Amino acid sequence: MNSSDATEQIHTPEPGSAERRQLLDAARAAIKRKLGRDVQFVVEQVRVGDGWGFLYAHMEDADGKPIDYAGTPLADSAREGYVSPDYVTLLRREGDAWTPAADVIGPTDMVWLSWPEKYGAPHALFED
Repeated sequence: MNSSDATEQIHTPEPGSAERRQLLDAARAAIKRKLGRDVQFVVEQVRVGDGWGFLYAHMEDADGKPIDYAGTPLADSAREGYVSPDYVTLLRREGDAWTPAADVIGPTDMVWLSWPEKYGAPHALFED
């Protein structure tokens, strides 16, 4: 068995698949803990492999509008224009569950570029 057989292929989970739903649910739960509100995602990129998952998405409120940070810990920063409606997270699969290893709500730069070295996630996970 060569090393490529021993690792899971990096892939994009299909919309509606259990794998994608579990990953997105874990990300939404992390946001709910930090902001105290539910969001829905417009997914830009979701990739999975080798026990890792990466999600880059735009957050929306239930009405389909970009997230309104009013009443959250990011309200002041959002008013000043220092927060985007984006969300990025690196998740680790633990058994059948996904757990965020790192995440950023409202990034204004590419904070995930250091995550492969910092957390040991495969570089291919972040490529489109």
